[in-house]
Amino acid sequence: MARDEVERLDPAAALAAFGRAVYSDLVSIVVLSVLFSLVSLPLVTIGAATIALVETLTDVVSGELEGGGVSERDRVVHFLETFRANVRRGLPLSVLLLAVVVVTGIYSTIALAARDASFLLGAVVGLYATVIAAALCLRTASLLVRAPADRRPAMRAALHDAAYHLLETPSFSVLVLVFASVLIALCVALQVAVVLLLPGLLGLLEVVSFEETSGEGARRVVLAYRGDPS
Repeated sequence: MARDEVERLDPAAALAAFGRAVYSDLVSIVVLSVLFSLVSLPLVTIGAATIALVETLTDVVSGELEGGGVSERDRVVHFLETFRANVRRGLPLSVLLLAVVVVTGIYSTIALAARDASFLLGAVVGLYATVIAAALCLRTASLLVRAPADRRPAMRAALHDAAYHLLETPSFSVLVLVFASVLIALCVALQVAVVLLLPGLLGLLEVVSFEETSGEGARRVVLAYRGDPS
């Protein structure tokens, strides 16, 4: 890591906060993951689902930091309300994710059928691009939901800011991408976990990572989940 990143950021604390939050809010992660999967079935709604997921999980973590709690029912209601409110706004995120996934799928199909090394390389690059695109969409959602309601940026500006935000702490962002890739690989290996866990895990990882880079810090999240107000 660069010197300023080492001094400011604590990847170990971020990992601990993620683990603590997963342990404490596993039911919410499963419920929100299933909801995300269901409302994303039309595909063009993936962007709105991403915004709704990040906003709901941001509220969950913020509630812990503030010493409050929200019922599972309220979390579900909040997710659905946010999803409906962002169906149109989330379209650019849907297009971005679908474009990367479709291109990767085409390259993978041709590579397997023709056993062509160049297409195989393209498929591998596409897999990396898919993870990066997902991280970019999640960070864009974070910037949108944390901005004041009357000053939320346009989607194009939010995407630009999200890219800059991730590049501002390159080493930390790479570590998050690597960890996200591991989560994706594990969930794909378990198959059913792609629906039951993966969306919520990735959303929570984004919320905790953002808290570490731009919020109160991941260590505060750990303390909050332990019930320590300090």
